[in-house]
Amino acid sequence: MKNLIVLAFFLFSGLAHTAPTTTSKINTDEGYPYKNLINKSERVELRYTENGHNVSCRVVVQSKEIKYAGELQTASAKRFKKSPMSTCLTRDKAKEILALL
Repeated sequence: MKNLIVLAFFLFSGLAHTAPTTTSKINTDEGYPYKNLINKSERVELRYTENGHNVSCRVVVQSKEIKYAGELQTASAKRFKKSPMSTCLTRDKAKEILALL
């Protein structure tokens, strides 16, 4: 099911006002509640910055009803590559947002 979910990724640096923003799409096989959250939302952005072996990231979810901007999380690049959504958004918070959609 890796090809089922497509996320928009926004890459930015610590100097976002001077660095160009790049958008790329990735495939993920993360299941409930992330899959449902992506399918029910109008837009899900995973914004991240790579800092060597670490990644700082946050999730932004938009729909007609809500706009949620998550807190900045820091994790290993290896963990982020394996499961980007769960690295940047806790399961409980994803369920909470899903209930609002």
